[in-house]
Amino acid sequence: MTTSVTPLETTLECRTVHDLLAGHALNVLAPEEAAPVSAHLASCSACRDEHDCLAAVAAHLSTLRAALAGEADGRQPGPAERPHAPRQRHRRNGAARGGSLVASLTLSQWVSRLAYVR
Repeated sequence: MTTSVTPLETTLECRTVHDLLAGHALNVLAPEEAAPVSAHLASCSACRDEHDCLAAVAAHLSTLRAALAGEADGRQPGPAERPHAPRQRHRRNGAARGGSLVASLTLSQWVSRLAYVR
């Protein structure tokens, strides 16, 4: 005998899984929480798409954090590369903050557009 799943049951399951998708995308769920989410993702394309978007955003945020921290090339500027004049240092810090702001705004716009694509 086969059991059929009603649309209401699917919707309730999707709502339950939706609360766990971000944790699953970041691989921070306990195994007993991750297993049912993985099983649901195997059969639900809507939740799988949401999960894939969350995982992509997490990957981009990690890349952005590394780039902003100067870790993208694996090295930190040494003392000889640091500016000596306080005015020059202030100007460079302002440019770095401006770059961070632009990157943050660009990423937030990308995420908000991604949410409306679906």
